[in-house]
Amino acid sequence: MRFTALILAIAACITLAAAAATPDPAMTAGDLQQLCLGEDHVSQNVCRVYILGVTQGIAVGLGLADHHSTGQRPCVPADISAETLEQTVKTKLGDDLTVHPEDRHREASGFIAVVLAQTYACAKAH
Repeated sequence: MRFTALILAIAACITLAAAAATPDPAMTAGDLQQLCLGEDHVSQNVCRVYILGVTQGIAVGLGLADHHSTGQRPCVPADISAETLEQTVKTKLGDDLTVHPEDRHREASGFIAVVLAQTYACAKAH
């Protein structure tokens, strides 16, 4: 169950990143309402995880803005696909958790933030 929630959280974060990079939002308020009103457990879970992902994303963003994070800010290219983001995070999850199984207890949003900052590091100003 936790693995499914983690996958859905990753998907929500990827959707958020894709929405921020495109002029047309990937998820509209109407789309979210449809999910949240859905009577099947998949729609209800996606609704909950999407809201959680946005909330955690805001918390991570505020932490980066307030310099409460030890990591650096990621500069994800605007044209990156959701599939590429998903594959990047899934690969890093697999690699890291194989070597460091204790990281399974880390907060997922923080883990994703570190992956994005390492993979898509901002260019240093000269």
